[in-house]
Amino acid sequence: MSDTHERRYDEDDQTMWVFYDFDEPKTLVPNDELRTWIKALKKGETPDGDPLKSVHYVLADEASASYNHQALAYANIDVFTGSIDDPTPFEPEGETPDFDTRSDFGIDD
Repeated sequence: MSDTHERRYDEDDQTMWVFYDFDEPKTLVPNDELRTWIKALKKGETPDGDPLKSVHYVLADEASASYNHQALAYANIDVFTGSIDDPTPFEPEGETPDFDTRSDFGIDD
């Protein structure tokens, strides 16, 4: 098996939607990918040159969303669960992963 990954750009909202369905719930979004979106948000455009105001990650299940939420929140990226066609905003409850600094995720300011 392999992770499922999909991207979709919403031109009207200038938002990139990124979907992951990880084989293992305790899988982090790849650091290189996260750094790419951080730079794109700062620059205000996607790697393809489209205007960019926000990035939203949709994770197929709550466990993956919970595991990734803190890293994505540090990067000013919103987290949703479900599918890219029907996302639901993720609101974390209870335990969060044991990460405590931006550098734990490879996030450089």
